[in-house]
Amino acid sequence: MEYIDSIRNVSDLVSLFELWEGKAPISERYTVKDEEHDIVINHAANKFIPDGIVNTDLWQDYEHKKILYILKEAYIRENERAFDLAEWIREKHPDTRIWNRIARWTYGIQNTSANSIARYIRDIDEDSDLRKSLFEQIAVINLKKSGGKPQSVIEEVAAYALSDREEIIRELQLIDPDIVICGSTFWILHRFVFGKDPLNGKSTCDNWYYYMNLDGKERLYIDYYHPANHWPDLVNYYAITSIYQQALIEKTSKNMLPKGLTY
Repeated sequence: MEYIDSIRNVSDLVSLFELWEGKAPISERYTVKDEEHDIVINHAANKFIPDGIVNTDLWQDYEHKKILYILKEAYIRENERAFDLAEWIREKHPDTRIWNRIARWTYGIQNTSANSIARYIRDIDEDSDLRKSLFEQIAVINLKKSGGKPQSVIEEVAAYALSDREEIIRELQLIDPDIVICGSTFWILHRFVFGKDPLNGKSTCDNWYYYMNLDGKERLYIDYYHPANHWPDLVNYYAITSIYQQALIEKTSKNMLPKGLTY
């Protein structure tokens, strides 16, 4: 309990990651197609990769929406050293398919309101200054902090999330986002991290968004595909911005109702 108390009371991300990386190894088991697998989660020995807020100064400026992406794992090659993902994004503003897609989604959400959706910008990957500024407006959490693979085994990611649920909850609280975009991770988050049924028995929401309090504060969660999905960029862009717009419309409708009534 001493370690858990330290995690729950830690006040900054750097200290959280230091505790997390030094966590004692834990054995977990997961099942894939009726075949059981045993793993030892040992972050200190398995290239722990911290993540979090890309630009802490911009995150607190109150002029931008605070958008957090919850992804599966950070892949690292066998001959590579562990690295700080948030720092890497800030310094490299990566020009790859996945990260350019995240930049587009960020642009769309930052510039979409209940009344209008920001127009898709095709060449956002060619504008390095714009891409850099968009990356500095986000935060990232990988549910699996070490031992990343080029192709995720979702059951293994879930096992890591279950083992590290206290740390993930505290990281979410310290980042304190307004909007949480789950890249094929929402079900892991609510089932294995929070151990709750936020949908009250329903399998999904018709519009793939949820206003819910999972960690002590209500946030908007968007349950969407991983940014590596194979749908075209244009389809992805207007899908996620439309989902976000519908969430804003619902929030606006609720706020406009007479006192005592619910939506």
